[in-house]
Amino acid sequence: MARSLGTRSRFLIAYLLLGAAVGAALGAFVVLLQRPAPKPPPAWSSWRPGSSSLDLRAAEIAEHVGTRYRLPTGNRLTNVTIGHPGGQNLRSIAIPTVAQPKTLADVKLYDRKSSLIYVLCGSGQHCNLEDSVSRTASGTALRREALELALYAMEYIHPIDDVLVFFPPAPGKKTVSATLFFRRSDLESRLKHPLRATLPQAVPPLPGKIRPVERKTVDELTRSSFYVYVGTVPVKGYGSIVQLQPPSS
Repeated sequence: MARSLGTRSRFLIAYLLLGAAVGAALGAFVVLLQRPAPKPPPAWSSWRPGSSSLDLRAAEIAEHVGTRYRLPTGNRLTNVTIGHPGGQNLRSIAIPTVAQPKTLADVKLYDRKSSLIYVLCGSGQHCNLEDSVSRTASGTALRREALELALYAMEYIHPIDDVLVFFPPAPGKKTVSATLFFRRSDLESRLKHPLRATLPQAVPPLPGKIRPVERKTVDELTRSSFYVYVGTVPVKGYGSIVQLQPPSS
């Protein structure tokens, strides 16, 4: 009889322990249910394009960014358009891998399907900037504008991996020559953080008014992206290419 009672006691203790474990688990589950959900990460930007079409998104970005960059007169710094000076039938953007490229094997090709091209056009007759802005001040503002266009495009337009931005012609010139060419690999780390972490000034500064810290960021992110536009040329059996050259070539 005593042995029987001992076995029953052991079962009772085990049952109580199991009940305590279940109760603790239920309590923890209730606590988890009552705990507020973690806050979502901050939005990459306060504005974003609303269209589902990739072409319309690119146009929205051009309009949004272009309208925000102003001259001291209140006029736009530039109008931002989509396209390139060589027409519409474009296959690739080409950057040389040798000093004097002669064939397609001598260039790195960036497919047009994964690239976006913007043109910054001033209010002058040949898209030149207004004479009231110094070349140095406008250059920094234009580079900031180009950088912002590239960041927006890579964040909100997939599969865009490369953004080419044409600058207005230099004073007294009729044709474009200066460009900035951004690759996703150049800006990948910046796309992991909100736009304002890269460009803190929510309202784009007037030419010559950019803060030193932000100017340093713009300089760092655009210095290696500068290329000279050579022309848009047809390549037999391939299609047209936008030909760029490093400034020292």
